Amino acid sequence: MDLSKIAQTINMRYYSLLGQFQVGGVVSGLDTASIVDQLMQIESQPLVELNERYEKYELMKKAYEELDNRLEEFRDFVFDLKLQRTFMVFSASSSDESTISAQASTSATPGTYYVKVLNTAVGTLLEGNDMVVTPPSSTATFGSLDYSYTPIDSTIRIYNEATQSYEEVNITATDTIDDIITKINTALSNLGMTGSASYDQTTGKLTITSDTNFFMVEVSGNFMSVFHLKESNVTYNGTNYVLQSTAPVSSLDPSTKTLQDIANYNSGTITSGTVKINGVEITVDPTETLEDFLERINESSAGVTAWYDAYENKIYMRNNEGGPKAITLEDTDSTNVFAILGIENHTLTPGQEAHVQISTDGSAWMDLYTSNDSFEYNGITFTIKKASSDTITVRVERDVDQVISKIRDFVQKWNEIMDYINEKLTEEPVTDKSEDEMTEEEKMQGVLKNDSFLENIFDRLKSFITRKIEGDINYLWEIGITTGGLGTGYENMMKGHLELDEDTLRQALSEDPEKVWRFFGNDEEGSEGFTVQLYNYLWDLTKFGGGIDQVAGVSGRLTREQRFLAIRIAEMIERLQRREAELWRKFTAMEEAIAYLQMQSSWLSQASSGTNK
Repeated sequence: MDLSKIAQTINMRYYSLLGQFQVGGVVSGLDTASIVDQLMQIESQPLVELNERYEKYELMKKAYEELDNRLEEFRDFVFDLKLQRTFMVFSASSSDESTISAQASTSATPGTYYVKVLNTAVGTLLEGNDMVVTPPSSTATFGSLDYSYTPIDSTIRIYNEATQSYEEVNITATDTIDDIITKINTALSNLGMTGSASYDQTTGKLTITSDTNFFMVEVSGNFMSVFHLKESNVTYNGTNYVLQSTAPVSSLDPSTKTLQDIANYNSGTITSGTVKINGVEITVDPTETLEDFLERINESSAGVTAWYDAYENKIYMRNNEGGPKAITLEDTDSTNVFAILGIENHTLTPGQEAHVQISTDGSAWMDLYTSNDSFEYNGITFTIKKASSDTITVRVERDVDQVISKIRDFVQKWNEIMDYINEKLTEEPVTDKSEDEMTEEEKMQGVLKNDSFLENIFDRLKSFITRKIEGDINYLWEIGITTGGLGTGYENMMKGHLELDEDTLRQALSEDPEKVWRFFGNDEEGSEGFTVQLYNYLWDLTKFGGGIDQVAGVSGRLTREQRFLAIRIAEMIERLQRREAELWRKFTAMEEAIAYLQMQSSWLSQASSGTNK
């Protein structure tokens, strides 16, 4: 049964009934409509009361829904106080966080630990023996050097620092590298500088030397970017001033160049298929970029990090775990990808495990080895940042302040929920506004005043304040949670209001945090802790089909009451409609009778008048 549709239908019929309009009293002169309306208003009063009760139940359901949401939030917070980790909190501090840091678990052993980081974990390194793209010969044209940039005709200026003079060099797409070398050498000569430009086909780098200090600027185009001179600086080697490319001219832009592009540069072939790295299959797609291919390797379970070094124009891989573990490459489908990337032939540099020495007294040292830069000891997780010759001190202590903060929050949230319930039980309804003027919140105000079910919730929660818990600690007051001191305790108890004495709580936690946790969170059969019992009660209230649901849910008591009221309202509306129709029939009959009598009187008057003549 859809109560919302029933309510809508009832309201339409109800207000239609109150607002019906008839015309009467034409013969008698009586205000028949007003008389009927007043009579119906009197007889409709029970219907008004039923409708008000129906609407009140709807508001009560909304109020209980709001209460349910608040209790659920409180219940979720209480859950943490059931857990041992909430009370067994330790803090760990390192004398040198840049070398090693520490984090203590609930099972940590407090104390002072002395640590030496002899070396960090290093994974095995694989270095390709060949460049990804072989540098072009000196006969290659400038326009063909599109490895990282699309070459643009350029003009550069070479400045002689000694004479403060310069020469411009114009470079076009059809110029070969040899042509560019010749043009630069001519400019150096014209500037009176003893030096030369050269191109090394093995390294793919352009070098300019001179006995005089100089510098180069780009007037237009991108020559200096293509040859990786833009980020280079002139250096002095004791004899000459030197400007050299920071990377081979064939160094790639990995975000734009595909595996197929690389194969084309090397006049090689590549096909789709599968390769294996450390036994893990990696799919090869020639149309994807080098960057995407390396990223998929890194995201796989191969356990390596692969990268392209643009300055060396090489591919590198490193095992993620330290230690002398090999990196294996298998081209199972003969894709040729390892060959074109220059790593089919490679050099392996074995890794090493992290080596740490640890002591609890500073004299007896224990050697620990780990394949990564994190290890656990006595419930403490140590994270290595770097090697150091110093002895690092790590102190592990109970973090009482964090536990106190959590219990302080509990007391605050407890008071908030109790104040809220107390307010709902005592608030007065709004009476100085009409229903049309009131907001939804104002309409809900006072609907739960003195509600018996809500009073039961309030009383049950208050009972937890004095509840005895089995164990070494039996009552809240033993750990500093009370209803207040002399003069305020009784009033706070009536309101269910709690106060926290942090000094008492701190002492209890310092003496034995295990006892405090057992008071709150012990969940042994037949011996449930304070918050275990509280959580269970809140769960029983707020779960689907729980206490609140049985009162205000879709099948709850209030909904059943609304269904009963809906039937009564519908029956009463039909009866009132029949009653109104009956009244109109009676008044209509009266009007007809009066009209008939008036007609008879008129006839008799006319007849009498005729006789007298």
